[in-house]
Amino acid sequence: MDFLKITDFSKEKIKNLIGSSISFKQKEGTSLKSDYIPLSRKHIGLFFERPSTRTRISMSVAVEDLGATPHQLDEENMQLKRGEAIEDTAKVLSRYFHGMAARALEHESIERFANNSDIPVVNAMSSKFHPCQALADLHTIKEYKKTFSDTRLAWIGDGNNVCSSIILGGAVVGMDLIVATPKGYEPEKSVLDEASKYEGNVEITNDPKVAAEGADALYTDVWVSTGYEDERAKRESDFEKFTVNKNLLELAKDDSIVMHCMPIEGEEIDREVVEGPNSVIYDQAENRLHTAKALFAYIF
Repeated sequence: MDFLKITDFSKEKIKNLIGSSISFKQKEGTSLKSDYIPLSRKHIGLFFERPSTRTRISMSVAVEDLGATPHQLDEENMQLKRGEAIEDTAKVLSRYFHGMAARALEHESIERFANNSDIPVVNAMSSKFHPCQALADLHTIKEYKKTFSDTRLAWIGDGNNVCSSIILGGAVVGMDLIVATPKGYEPEKSVLDEASKYEGNVEITNDPKVAAEGADALYTDVWVSTGYEDERAKRESDFEKFTVNKNLLELAKDDSIVMHCMPIEGEEIDREVVEGPNSVIYDQAENRLHTAKALFAYIF
């Protein structure tokens, strides 16, 4: 069983994982190894083609807390650097590891690895999807809003991989979303078509104020995602009116929460909002650890 995008799991499974993640969070401060080591004596590969803070560290801690040994891998120290085929690497690593999490720029690379692997493969982020982030996002929303069916999330910014994953995840669990992007930066049609098959409703607008009005949650991300660094100047101009600031927050509900998957560059959200009473950004980051434990305990 692989986890390459959030819709690889059913609504029931996602909700069960979130429940398990919340349970892990409640147990923090105690030694999980003393009474629960479902991955005892297992070896898990963690491959990162690009730099990572939250994903890499949360996954490494999760693997070790569950009783397994994490093995940090990168392209520079593997034969992939010399051009070895992904297919060959996957077939060999399947004989060494019990599971694998991989972050790669191209989603196709992760799919190729999974298709040639005999072990479960988790997408730790690709240019197309970030399903592990979506699990943490849903955990955070459940933690603060208690329900998905009566929650309206406004995404403000680029229709990128994180946006695609929360669209799909929200749709599966029955949450309504409205996505505000500049023209030309909307989520892929294939993502919207897939989301339409589920219970949650997804709207698209090019006006951040329309999206923020009456929202239960405001979610943003950097304007220049990984792989688009050459477009920085154009993107900064196109996204100029999409900063999550105090004025935009005032359009949302009084008890709305503010979310960001991090890292924060500062153009997409004002610091006073990051540090303000509505922000759950650091809880959201912490929840990456708990959802990783829930996911790995189930899939590996």
